[in-house]
Amino acid sequence: MQKAPGTLIAVAIAAFAAVAILTPRHSVAAGSSVPFSVAQVSTGEKDYQEKCSMCHGTNLEGGAGPALSGSNFETLNNKVHAKVGDIFSFMTEDMPLNAPASLSHDEYVSILAFILSKNGYHAGTSPLTYAQAMKSSAPIVTK
Repeated sequence: MQKAPGTLIAVAIAAFAAVAILTPRHSVAAGSSVPFSVAQVSTGEKDYQEKCSMCHGTNLEGGAGPALSGSNFETLNNKVHAKVGDIFSFMTEDMPLNAPASLSHDEYVSILAFILSKNGYHAGTSPLTYAQAMKSSAPIVTK
């Protein structure tokens, strides 16, 4: 039994709408990836709440420090579409503001994983390493 052309068009439109709704607002560019694990996100949330939320807000909405989500997330020092490595380097050298470079490598990596996850990136099976985060050239883009 063949479907009417109108039915096929309706199905195609519904499928396209579902993809548009389910696509994260932020993602890495095609061909790039930023691996991190669910465990790192969980640890990162705890570390973020303890060490970052007093300035950047409980939900990354900003406060005394800038928001770490939405369009603010993709900008670093007025550099639009910053790369993950740029943001990570800034974090490790300049944050927290009252004690720069004072966190462990694991804390910085887990906080980055948490921030990425809150911005629509999805955890994978491989944990992110400090070296990977530092040299990541994956751009942060808004869809």
